Amino acid sequence: MAKTRIIVLLAAGFWLGLVSAHPAIADGLARFEKSIKPQIPPDTLTYKSAKALGDNGFELDGVVITPPPPADPKAEKPKPIAIKSIAVETVDFDAIDKQQTPLFAKLKIVGITSGSNPSGMFDLKQLVGLDTLAADFALDYKLDSAKKMFSLNQLELDLVGLAKLDTAAVLDGVSPDAAAKPDSAMNDASLESANLVYEDHSLLAKALPIAAAMQGIDPKAAVAMAIALLDNARTGQGEAAQKAIDSLVAFVEDYQKPKGPLKIALNPPDKVTDAAFNNAKDADDMVKLLGIQVTYAGTRASTPAEIPAATDTPADKDTDAPLEKKKE
Repeated sequence: MAKTRIIVLLAAGFWLGLVSAHPAIADGLARFEKSIKPQIPPDTLTYKSAKALGDNGFELDGVVITPPPPADPKAEKPKPIAIKSIAVETVDFDAIDKQQTPLFAKLKIVGITSGSNPSGMFDLKQLVGLDTLAADFALDYKLDSAKKMFSLNQLELDLVGLAKLDTAAVLDGVSPDAAAKPDSAMNDASLESANLVYEDHSLLAKALPIAAAMQGIDPKAAVAMAIALLDNARTGQGEAAQKAIDSLVAFVEDYQKPKGPLKIALNPPDKVTDAAFNNAKDADDMVKLLGIQVTYAGTRASTPAEIPAATDTPADKDTDAPLEKKKE
């Protein structure tokens, strides 16, 4: 009995010693209130309720974001943006505490509702004829500083009833200070892979006629111009490039009611640097460099325009020679 009491007392003393030596670890909500909330300008962010999502996450419900007034006193003041919930599953609080860019974050923002002029950036009424916009947003990324590997697992923007864009990518050679030194980051980083999926529900059908009217043309003429630009890039290119461009043309032709999502996958066979990207001259170069694959369920209805391919002859390249000599 005495031995049992001694063991209990020792265990209790050990536990108390741990507690006194290591303060209680704050949950995700407490860390938000300590690290992030003080950096938000006053009266910009309000919410009805909040809760922790484990030790490294938090959720805010009934959020209202009030954008700051525009610099121009004559400009229209943007209306507040209502958000149903902001759920941060995990975020790099340690970097935030050091005033550095977080190395990882996973979050989802649901039920974003704004007026026709969100943050004073663009006028929805003018662009797509809508008075309000509803959207959801998701972000999931991680930078492995040891391997210098940046993984964008998800970047999704869902404009409810209009369109949805989902992207993912893997970049190599990205250092933790990439955000502070974007120029050097572009030179050092290389693309490993990327995927883009665009689902159009009604955005193009609403926006294209309005954009055409603003230019003083009808929607059919605007579509024809877009196809002509794509066909200009198509002429003289290889089969892979022509196939990719034809898929884009088919999607443009079906703008009123697309037959499914437009998918673009990038799988470069070799290391792609910013310099190599800038040296690409045409569609063939881009397709080979990036390993581009474009897929769409529809098929183009129009016939590719017959535009003669540009050719270089020895005389054409000799730009310094007199015209008469070239004719010879």
